[in-house]
Parts: sequence; C-alpha cells; structure tokens
Amino acid sequence: MNRFFTSQEVYEDRIAICKECVYYSKVLGQCKRCLCFMKVKARIAPMECPQKYWTKTTEIEIPEQLPKEIVEEVLAVYPDIRTGRAKNHEAKKKMIELWNTISGSNYDRGTSCSSCLSSCLDGIRNVYNKYK
Repeated sequence: MNRFFTSQEVYEDRIAICKECVYYSKVLGQCKRCLCFMKVKARIAPMECPQKYWTKTTEIEIPEQLPKEIVEEVLAVYPDIRTGRAKNHEAKKKMIELWNTISGSNYDRGTSCSSCLSSCLDGIRNVYNKYK
C-alpha cells in the first residue's frame, strides 16, 4: 500500500485552512473547486490546494497503520457500498477516491468499468474488515 501521508500537525493545519475557505462544503467535507473529500486529500503529502492555500509537503510520515481519518472514511462509506452496488454516485466516488489514496492507484472517479469498481470495492472491503 502507498502510505505517503502527512504528519498529524500538517494534516490539522490543512484541515483548519479548508474549513475557513469559501469553497469548502461543510455538509460533505468536500472542496467545491477540486471536488475532493478533504479529510482524505489533506492527509496526503504530495497533494495541494487548488487555490494554493496549502501546498505539497515533503514532511512525509509512513505509519504502520492507516491514519484514523482514512479509516473513519472507509468505515463511513462501506455501508453504502457493501452490497457491490453503491447507494449513490457520491458513495461510488468516495470509494474510488479512498482506494486511490490507500493503494496509490489512479482509477477515474467517474468510471463505470466493472473490473475497476470491483478492485476498489475489494480493497475497501479488506480495509473495512481489518479496522471494523
């Protein structure tokens, strides 16, 4: 698994900046500019804000386990995808984005490819089973 995550301090700084931004959707925890879920994006060291409010960092932490924010997102999205059919489009996008983050893959968030979706679901299911 790809585990190039920021330190807790950098993560908290990024999230604080996001929460003050006019493009931040408090309801979804999503950026209205890049459409990313910020609990996930803010944790990844090589990511940056589309408005340049925070940039990529070289302060990379390679943890033994996934950060709790990533685990929480997996635990939250899994009930909406567990049957193999996403509850809605947002759940599908979130599943793909989470799996891309965890695995270092690059699946298109809008894909309808059954093989790609199956790989994402299997990966998220494994993470869910490990941390539930």
